[in-house]
Amino acid sequence: MKQLRESVTAVLLLLLLGCGALLVLSKPQLLLQDFRSGFTDARPEAPSLPDRLSAAAAGVESAVNKAVSRRTELITLYGGFQRLIGCEIVQDASQDNNVVRLKNGKLNFIARDAARGDPSPNAAIINDFAAYARTLDIPTLFVLAPQKISKYADQKPAGAVEFGNENSDRFLSLLTADVDTLDLREAFRDADGGHDAYFFNTDHHWTSEGAFLGFQQIAARLESGYSFPIDSKAADRARYETTLYPALFLGSQGKRVGPWYAGKDDFALLLPREAADGYTFEIPHKGITRSGSFEDAFLFREMLDGSSPYTANPYVAYTGGDYPLSIAKNQNSTGGKKILLLRQSFSCALAPFLSHACSQLDIIDPRYFEGSIREYAAGTRPDLILIVYAASDTCNEALFTPLADEIPENP
Repeated sequence: MKQLRESVTAVLLLLLLGCGALLVLSKPQLLLQDFRSGFTDARPEAPSLPDRLSAAAAGVESAVNKAVSRRTELITLYGGFQRLIGCEIVQDASQDNNVVRLKNGKLNFIARDAARGDPSPNAAIINDFAAYARTLDIPTLFVLAPQKISKYADQKPAGAVEFGNENSDRFLSLLTADVDTLDLREAFRDADGGHDAYFFNTDHHWTSEGAFLGFQQIAARLESGYSFPIDSKAADRARYETTLYPALFLGSQGKRVGPWYAGKDDFALLLPREAADGYTFEIPHKGITRSGSFEDAFLFREMLDGSSPYTANPYVAYTGGDYPLSIAKNQNSTGGKKILLLRQSFSCALAPFLSHACSQLDIIDPRYFEGSIREYAAGTRPDLILIVYAASDTCNEALFTPLADEIPENP
């Protein structure tokens, strides 16, 4: 029986390799062009024979990687091959990351040359930013969302190294009294189903349920710490209905290894049972304004088309994507509170729920916003600056350096 199983496995491997080779060779002109490009980039001036051989190997690798990225069938076959041989760390076409299959079966990116980061420059920027906001009588709340790899359970396979939670612990310890903090990692550990239940299998983001759990924790802090009048119905999970789209979503990591490696994710859509009007969502640089119910304003149903899994992104069905600036308004909120939310991609799903907590939610993604965030805060005077980054972000300069611009004159 063992010999038969090994023989079947060998035959399947040969079939996968044969199909992959045919697909790679199906466009010889592009293959040759990519080989020449990789060869030229790797060849030094006045190369020796070993240099030429090394450059040729680089050219072959470049040609194959680009061929794979062009053909989704190749990605599917490649992932199926890796799954068949039991590979838990899959080399990505990108030179920066590997796709890792965690012990719980979920996928995540991990840097190939992972090293402990230094979050102290970013912490210093946040401290300075919050101190400036304090001169405007605007408090700052920094919310640390959990990353996919839990702080409380080592799910990494042998050979995988990652420091996101360690870097985050160090980052939080460096923040001054001007920065209020809310660490969501413990709440996710203790929630029904545990940490892993709130993340996709093939993507690094939290699910809609995860975003809602994050909203519940933030809403509780807004109410207790900042006297925001939170409607209890808004944070009550029973007040939302769920529509499940089975096997709809091939996430960022899934797109790198294909559905034969880890399958596709179900996508659960959470919408309020009471379809009250009074919501508006604006995307100024696109000239888009959507008004009506929660669903009318925030749900981009076209993103739920999963017919092309390698290009579709149902995760951004809430709000539609990442924008430099967007503005959510809720006429049903009492108190007239305004929040300035500084965000990354976790807030695609979080921001609509946060709109329940205030009358206006100005949403800035520092990676794309071209103006001065300090000037924006000084001009709009929110009641709170809310920063929501994930545990994997605390050493990401792109999210922090835009907050370090020159301090404008106090208007």
